[in-house]
Amino acid sequence: MILKQELLKIVKTPVIPALLAFFMLINLIIIISDYHQKDEMKVLTNMVEKYGYHIDEEMLSSMEDDYKENVTWMNQVVQVNDKTYEHPSALLSNDSISLQERLNDQKLRKLQKFSVMEQYYRTSRQVDDIYQNIQVSKQAEKLINMYNLQGEAAETVRNGYQKVKERLAEIIDNGEHRNLFFKGTAYEKHSFLFGSIARALIFELMGLVVLITAFAVNFEFEQKTHLLTYTSRTGRNLVWHKAAAAAVSTLAVIAVLTGFTLLCYFLIYDYSGLWHVPISSYFNTELKFPYISWWNVSFIQYLGLFIVCLTLTQLLFMAISMILSIFIKNSYIVFLVFSIIFGIGLLVPTMMPLNQNVMFAVHFTPFSLILNPHTWFMGNGALTFFRYYEAATIGGWMVLLAILVSVSVRFFKKQPLS
Repeated sequence: MILKQELLKIVKTPVIPALLAFFMLINLIIIISDYHQKDEMKVLTNMVEKYGYHIDEEMLSSMEDDYKENVTWMNQVVQVNDKTYEHPSALLSNDSISLQERLNDQKLRKLQKFSVMEQYYRTSRQVDDIYQNIQVSKQAEKLINMYNLQGEAAETVRNGYQKVKERLAEIIDNGEHRNLFFKGTAYEKHSFLFGSIARALIFELMGLVVLITAFAVNFEFEQKTHLLTYTSRTGRNLVWHKAAAAAVSTLAVIAVLTGFTLLCYFLIYDYSGLWHVPISSYFNTELKFPYISWWNVSFIQYLGLFIVCLTLTQLLFMAISMILSIFIKNSYIVFLVFSIIFGIGLLVPTMMPLNQNVMFAVHFTPFSLILNPHTWFMGNGALTFFRYYEAATIGGWMVLLAILVSVSVRFFKKQPLS
């Protein structure tokens, strides 16, 4: 009954549902910003439906037959001085030919789809050679030079990337890289979903969680009813009910905003047949160095890990907000102080010496953790490439904040009300 009353106090706060609706709109706008890629992406899902997603000799043989058939069709519909083309990219790149004049809309669309198929077919034949030439040590030196690391810090990167190299060997042995997925260099869907959209989602939820927690804890103080509510020992214990209400509300807004965002994304962009593709597929690569997950996880499993990590991180922010709210009796000032702490959390790593391992230690905070969600559980993070970085950060801060919350509540039960 008490929990229900505390939840109603949060629900009746107009700023929370207003912000929630606003963030839904923002996320929808971000999602549709890549809408122009939708039709090309559909080419891959059709290919996967026909050939499957795992690249093997049987698949390549089947694709080759269809590819040759399409090449024959292409040279029949576009005849220029008896010249033939082996690939659609060669034809499309020939500016001397006006395809719009030679082909109707249906044939032009078919040619464009064939060009997309070409990218997947030709790349599929090169995947093994590409992975044999990946130089992990070169990537480590690139990061060392980029951040001007020296001494033991540089050595830590080299040692860390030696483990990344071992994991890369596992990927090659397991064939995780030999799977079709949306071509990262063309569509950048991994960084779009787990970077741009996820980062917006994380920061939106963080703002909501801080406000929800502050409103829940400080409701009586802001309504000037604290002298009546907290005069007894039972009243002082109400803070635990407020914490429970904040936790329930936090989980609710995470479910609503995350659910809405992901539902909109997957309704617009079709991932049919790709849910079980390993996240370390070469086609997911967006830069020269591929995404290397620490474990063999599929896309749907990686998405699940992302949601779990996001949820636990928001609970950490809730705990920090609760501690602040016990000492600061104004919700908006709590939000301001939290923002300052967040800024300090990001500033401190930039002040660390570049030749000591302490610069890695200061990145084990929820503030640094949320900056690059597209590299969670991967050996691709610039300074957060450690195998158990996410687990260590969340686990360590859970223990620390549990202690601080307990101490803060004890302080609250003894502090004067005036």
